[in-house]
Amino acid sequence: MTDNQAKIFAPSKVSIDNKKIETYLNGGRIYPTTVELDLTQRCTRSCAGCPYAAARKSALTLQLPFLDRLFSVLGPHTPGIVFSGGESTIVPHFPETVTLAKQKGFKEIAVISNGANIHLPEIQAALLAQVTAIRISLYDWQENDSDFFINTLKKIEGLRNLIEKSGSKLEIGASMLTRNDLTHRFNSVGQQAFAAGIHWLYFHPYCVDWDKNYPVQADQTGVLAAIEKLEEAVPKNADIHVPLERYSKEPLYFEKLHGSYFLIQIGADGINYAGPESKYANDAELLNLNDYLEDDFLWHPQRINRLNQFNSSNYRFIGTKHRPPMFSDYIQKLIQLRNNNIDGEYLTKASAKFSYPTII
Repeated sequence: MTDNQAKIFAPSKVSIDNKKIETYLNGGRIYPTTVELDLTQRCTRSCAGCPYAAARKSALTLQLPFLDRLFSVLGPHTPGIVFSGGESTIVPHFPETVTLAKQKGFKEIAVISNGANIHLPEIQAALLAQVTAIRISLYDWQENDSDFFINTLKKIEGLRNLIEKSGSKLEIGASMLTRNDLTHRFNSVGQQAFAAGIHWLYFHPYCVDWDKNYPVQADQTGVLAAIEKLEEAVPKNADIHVPLERYSKEPLYFEKLHGSYFLIQIGADGINYAGPESKYANDAELLNLNDYLEDDFLWHPQRINRLNQFNSSNYRFIGTKHRPPMFSDYIQKLIQLRNNNIDGEYLTKASAKFSYPTII
């Protein structure tokens, strides 16, 4: 990533809306900046190490009546939405869902996908017309170029060609999970992904021990050095994103899970969870929206009490360094600066330029 390119992620992105962060710090009610939801638990793949494999046995899918009600509550006030899964494009009503999201007021729509269905005409049409960005998770590249990986690149190339022909504003990103024993493949895989037509490449740490109480990042030794070699090999304008804060060994500290007021996660079971990293964990449930989805569900006492109970000493997913704890640590630092009376300078920290500012 060059100095003049906008960032996809940094902890300070949570405070990009100064009025919202100030309202929160003053104890006021806020709507989230982003809602991320699993449209379905179903997936076209069954990957080793997937943290949600057990949950997917239920194969739950959010239906249009539920989505219509949820979008009616959040759409006018929450500008960003992310569809994840499972594989959201596997859902028959995927095209109707992204159209509904736009109609209900969401400004930026992102899709996280494994790329399996991006060659299908009905999926392509929905993406080109309604979606801001699709982030394709690259799989099966670790030891060699598998058939699945090669086919994914071909599908990316086809979608990029349609973008150019149609004039669509859709952007294609790709993500790669990193750990020490995969660094020898970064260069080859990254260059092939750019050659296929991705607009940007995002790296993030692979996490392990999901079946234990405290999941953590896998060994990331040598990862940043390997990414630097890739950056030297690709054209200077290649858009590569490395969330350095997620690779930092600096511990996170927060007195409550501030970040989950700004980014909310809803599972395919209709339950609001503490974060994307903790979805489908019983001890991370905040509120069952199948039982309560009124206009004020965000401020339901049970939800607020649960959020306020989590802190850096008891949030057992903290070792993965996903977005909610990263945001929470950043907001805690803002609170400390504010308490020190730094003449409002605590709100100038989010000065970086961000891509997709409402997808945090």
